[in-house]
Amino acid sequence: MQYRCPKCQSPKILPVADAQTPAVRPVVPKSLVVLIPAIFVLLLLVIISIALWLFGDGAGQTLQIATVVVFLLCVVAGIFFWRDLPDFKISMQSFMSANKHWKCRECQHDWHI
Repeated sequence: MQYRCPKCQSPKILPVADAQTPAVRPVVPKSLVVLIPAIFVLLLLVIISIALWLFGDGAGQTLQIATVVVFLLCVVAGIFFWRDLPDFKISMQSFMSANKHWKCRECQHDWHI
């Protein structure tokens, strides 16, 4: 199956729910749900630490400990997500192949497979 719009070749497609068939959803692992926000929090803590070192007299001990704790959380969640990745890929493939009605977000083209 081609995961692009047949009209404009955009990858920005989304499934359209039919009234007759229930929506098929991919199974998202909990490790991914933890990993994504943890990465953003880690990025925020690192930016704050760099800003404090540049414009202040350094990051405090509490901020450094929080950064290390969030980094370790990211590592653990990443390892668990890596373990869950094969099942997640299968779930996403079945989600993509189960949907027969698609719509492009760029050109509004509507098609059935």
